[in-house]
Amino acid sequence: MNAAAASRQSAGTETKTPSRLLVVCILASLLLHLTLLLVLPGWWRITLPEVPSVMDVVLMPADAPALISPPELKPVVKPATPLPVTRVAPAAPARAEIAVAQNSAEPALPAILETARAPVTAPPVAAPRVEPVVTPPAFNAAYLRNPPPRYPPAARRNGDEGTVMLRVLVTIDGAAARVELDRSSGSALLDGAAQDAVRGWRFVPARRGTQNVEDWVRVPVVFRLES
Repeated sequence: MNAAAASRQSAGTETKTPSRLLVVCILASLLLHLTLLLVLPGWWRITLPEVPSVMDVVLMPADAPALISPPELKPVVKPATPLPVTRVAPAAPARAEIAVAQNSAEPALPAILETARAPVTAPPVAAPRVEPVVTPPAFNAAYLRNPPPRYPPAARRNGDEGTVMLRVLVTIDGAAARVELDRSSGSALLDGAAQDAVRGWRFVPARRGTQNVEDWVRVPVVFRLES
């Protein structure tokens, strides 16, 4: 009885031993893989060698026809939905607008439109100023009674003759303010006698419009011997 029980106990012990060993091995293997994953996370990755890319080059002869490029693809544009057409009435002429504004009840607008409609007149152009003509002095008026110059005896004995041309500045009162020799007669005696006589002459003063002005006048004095 005891021998049979011992034999059954020994057989059960031998059966349980391989099962436990297998469990321990599996646990150890899992623990090892887990350790490797944690410590060396990339050990299981296999690095494949890089394969160089190969490009085929085909040499075409010179007389080969050109490659036909593919037709250009044009984008298809969908027609836009036409917007509704709103008809706008043509604007009325300006004259009609002014007529409507004049019939409105606002009093200020018609006044503005009337002012804008008024014709624009150009500013008056001033007439050019015309300077009055200056009338030169005169010395041959009959009422002046200017005496002729005295013929110098020495010039008479020498037979001197000629015309003396003088420039005389006549004042507004008709007096000779300055007497200058403009052209000589060739005789100093005749030139001096002519200047002395003209200094005492009276003149009709020059006039600018209705006003007397001072001006120059040329006076010829002729000396001629009677035969």
